[in-house]
Amino acid sequence: MALVADSVSGPRFAKVSDGLLHTLEWSRPEVVGRRMEDVLPLEAHLPLELAFNRIADGADVAEATATVRVARRRARRMRFRLHPTASGAVVIEVAPATDRADSTGSWRRVLFDHLNLISAGTTYIYDRSPSVGLKLSVLLGFSEEGAQTRSRPARGLVHPDDLQRFLGHRRSLASAPDGHTSTVTTRMRHSDGSWRWIEVREQILNRDSHGAVRQILGFASDVTEHHELAQATTRLAAAVMKAEIDERRRIARELHDSMAQHLVVIDLTMSRLQRESATPLPADAVEDIQVALRAAHEEVRTFSYLLHPPDLERLGLAGAIGKFATGFGARTGLDIRLTIEPMPTLAPVSELTLFRIAQEALMNVHRHARATTVDARLVRRGREIELEVIDNGVGGSADHIDKILARGATGVGIPGMKARLEQLGGELVIGALDRGFRLKATLPVSRDSPSEVPAGPGERASPGRPDTRQ
Repeated sequence: MALVADSVSGPRFAKVSDGLLHTLEWSRPEVVGRRMEDVLPLEAHLPLELAFNRIADGADVAEATATVRVARRRARRMRFRLHPTASGAVVIEVAPATDRADSTGSWRRVLFDHLNLISAGTTYIYDRSPSVGLKLSVLLGFSEEGAQTRSRPARGLVHPDDLQRFLGHRRSLASAPDGHTSTVTTRMRHSDGSWRWIEVREQILNRDSHGAVRQILGFASDVTEHHELAQATTRLAAAVMKAEIDERRRIARELHDSMAQHLVVIDLTMSRLQRESATPLPADAVEDIQVALRAAHEEVRTFSYLLHPPDLERLGLAGAIGKFATGFGARTGLDIRLTIEPMPTLAPVSELTLFRIAQEALMNVHRHARATTVDARLVRRGREIELEVIDNGVGGSADHIDKILARGATGVGIPGMKARLEQLGGELVIGALDRGFRLKATLPVSRDSPSEVPAGPGERASPGRPDTRQ
């Protein structure tokens, strides 16, 4: 037995029985007057301190089980039973944990406890009664041996919106080959009532004779701070991208409303000079000026459209892509077969990104594919928007695709598409078919307002035309 008193610096051993010293092969000066955390190894101190805190909170009895080193090469699994005293101190009864199941698993628990401390997470074995080391429930702030913990399996702690994904992760893991590690990140309820983001990596530990899963070995870590940092980065990126869209819209309007009008005035003034001049103006010079004016006016209109397509505001994403594809097919002779489903309201930057990808994909087909038909689809798949363009052109090799994607994200064309989608949390997949190419862009539908868009690391894509074939 031992008597432990609480002090400013933590629980200290006030008295220790000879039997405890003998059992654990300690000397009295090594224990008496010293703090528990200075005497016990960390893997034993943590569960014992949790039990001590339960007594301090008013519990009549608290228990803990931990492995204690008794010599340099030996350790013993011990049971601790704590009782409060009238003076405020705590009496601890210590006895060996002698049941066979506990004894055979003691070294495994010691190993897991050390791994947990090193990696700042929790290693666990999931079966019908998971109970190893600091456990997932302890990571979430629950006491290791409290009744509340025992009655709440991991799935009962998962956020309702994430439960199906978490269970899907478990089902896919059961059918995966041995040795495969599956990862899922989900929100779980902390003991203080808050939701914490927990990353779980799991692997099949063993199966029964019929191949059914008996135990899963897992490691869980709290990634809430990383997730909050990513959200802050998302909000910042969304603000920057929204500012970019607003600035593009402003410049496009200035070009259309101001520069284009100045060119019109110059053209009209030139026509007036021709009519009112006392002597005829040089015909060649007049024609050159008029040709240059028409070219400048057309270029201003083109730049204005590239900066911010007005059809997006008037017709929406589906209407703008449909109008562009129909006109593009008529001008180029491509047979473009469209499948466009009604779209939810997207953030302006998301609409512009998908519209640009559709533009560049069709222009690439026209310039490089030598195709005759194109199948273009814009559909919704759950919480994602999917844009797919498939042509029947000459196609290309996998090496050719890899070289295109390896050119970096600072240019235009496919690297630009890929960078823009990654900024928004989307993905670009391209591949060669037996005949032709397939391009698929997926973009998540943000749960936020249209002005807030998920973003990730990456660079802005240029609105210019592509210089490579996807």
